[in-house]
Order: sequence, then structure tokens, then C-alpha cells
Amino acid sequence: MMNEEPDDDYSSSEPDKQERVFRQEKKEQYEAIISLIFFGIIGLGFIYGMWLIAPVETRIYATLFFGVLWGLLMSIFFCSFLIAKYVSVTFHNGNLILQGVFSKKDILMSNIEEIRWSLYSHGQIKVETAAETGSINLYYFENEERHWLIQYFRDHFPECRQENWPLFCHQIALPLRNRHFNKPRAPRPDDFLHTRNRWDKLTIVFTTITALISVLTAWHLQQMKYLLLPVLPLCGWFVRYTIPETGVPVSVSENKNFNETAYFFGLWSVVWVIIYLPFRFELLPAPAGISVGWTIVFIWTSGFYWRLFLMCRRDHQKDLEDAKEPFRNGKPATRPATEVGPARSHSCIAT
Repeated sequence: MMNEEPDDDYSSSEPDKQERVFRQEKKEQYEAIISLIFFGIIGLGFIYGMWLIAPVETRIYATLFFGVLWGLLMSIFFCSFLIAKYVSVTFHNGNLILQGVFSKKDILMSNIEEIRWSLYSHGQIKVETAAETGSINLYYFENEERHWLIQYFRDHFPECRQENWPLFCHQIALPLRNRHFNKPRAPRPDDFLHTRNRWDKLTIVFTTITALISVLTAWHLQQMKYLLLPVLPLCGWFVRYTIPETGVPVSVSENKNFNETAYFFGLWSVVWVIIYLPFRFELLPAPAGISVGWTIVFIWTSGFYWRLFLMCRRDHQKDLEDAKEPFRNGKPATRPATEVGPARSHSCIAT
């Protein structure tokens, strides 16, 4: 439960006394620029390679298609640079100043009528007045800054003017609080330790399988471009650096829904390959008037998104149920599990 007293740096008495600016560090800008240059050079090389190996009749379309895809990646890095350079949140003389890439909003704190806790991205704090709406995307800030912002708005506005707090607390605020205070979650009987080495082994397995498929396909079709397929699982190897060096405990039961979806994805992909390869190798005659490859891809994609939708719906339902646990008989406990920071005297919940 988020019921610890905050540190001095996170406590405040009056909103109009706050003088603080939140923005990304300069290193974020430099990293975005380096990524733009590095991947831009790689993209030009790939586009040139596509021009060389693609058949003459489809060379222009293949190069344009690959160029557009790479351009989307470059746009992500460019947007990251703009966000790091311009986006900021400022508390000054009772005003909340929300600086965006293309817009700026100056909101008087006393005019805020409602706080909406959004689950979008890594969480958003949406403030509404009678005339305008502003939002703070927590994704742009460090964990300590996210914790400060959540606690500030939670403490300084009445409960009845805060919407969707229980679910936001369960999914975002509580995990963030645990990281901020370095509190590990309670261990479960079915936990296993997910480490970087384990991810390396998974990457090697998938790369090996993909390499075998690519070699057989390239040999049968006499097209060397299929030898590039192992690059796809290798791109996922960098995910290892998002895993703590000490590993992270993962509960089998807690991730049951995700595991079932992963198994479905694997089996569904195997079915796709089994159906597609006989037509690709011309072992079976293709129906006239339709593209077998695109038809199978459409069916596979539809099935995958259907299963993904079921997973998200079940997870959301479970989160709703878990978020209601701290409340008994329609009233919060003496100290609600959804509380952040010190108890507030201006809560609108009747006691």
C-alpha cells in the first residue's frame, strides 16, 4: 500500500508555493541525434542494397516500400529529439505551465476542476478546467519525477475531483512506488528468475531455427535474400538490456494470460508456415484469382489480433477486480491501499 510518509523532497503544503520545472536531460537529445545519424546511415545502406538485389520490374516499388518503413523509424527518433528539447512541466506562482512541442498551456491551479488519471502509455495526469484541458505524460520523466507529480496532484485535490484513481494506482502508482522506495514485491511459489542469460538463450534458439528455415528456403528457391531472415530475431537481442542485471522474478500464474497468448502465437505461426510453404514451393496448386500468401497473412493476422484482444480484455478485468480489493462494503479501509502520501483532510469521501 502506498501509505508511507513521503520524503521531504516530495512533500509540500500549498500548491501556489511550488516552484519546480520538469524536463528531460540534455543527454536525451544527444541520444536521439546519435540514433538519427546511426540508423540513418544503416537505412541508406539497406535501401541501396534493396535496389541492388530486387528484381528490375519491382525494384522501384521495393525500394520505396523499404524507404517508407525506415522513414517511420527515423520519425520516431526525430520526435524523441523534439520531445526532449521542448516538452516540460513547470509549477510557477500557482500556475501549471505545460510546454509541448507545438503548443503551450498556462493553467491556473485554482481553476482546475478535475484530475483524470489515465493509463495511457506509462500513465498520464489530465487536468481539466472549465475552459481547457491539459495532460502530463509521465513517460517523458524519470521515476522520481513521476512519483513527485503523482503524489502532488493526489495530495492537493479533493478525492471527489479525481477520476479513475484506484485503477491508476493499481497499474502504475503502486509499481512506481515500489521501485522508488526499492521495495520488491512479495515472492510467489511459482516464481522463476528471468535473467539476461535466459534471454540470450531464447534469442539463440529462435535465431538458429530461423537460420535453418532461411537456408532451406534460399537453397530451394535459389534466392539469397532469404538468408537475411535471422536478422529479425537478432534485433530482439537488445531487449536483454531492459532486464536488470540481477534478473527479475516472474510469476507463472500471474502471467498465465500472457503465456497462453504466447503459446497461441507460436502454434498459430507454425500453422501459418505449414499451410504457406506447400504453395510457396509449388507442391500444391494455388487457387486461381487470389493471392495465397496475402490471404494466409490476413487470416493469421486476424487470428492473432483476436487472441491479443482477448488477453487485453481479461487483463483489464483482472485489474478492475484487484483495484477494488482495498474497499470493504463500499467504503475505503481506515487507510486505503490506494492512498499516496499523507492523509488529506479535504477528502470528499463520506465517513
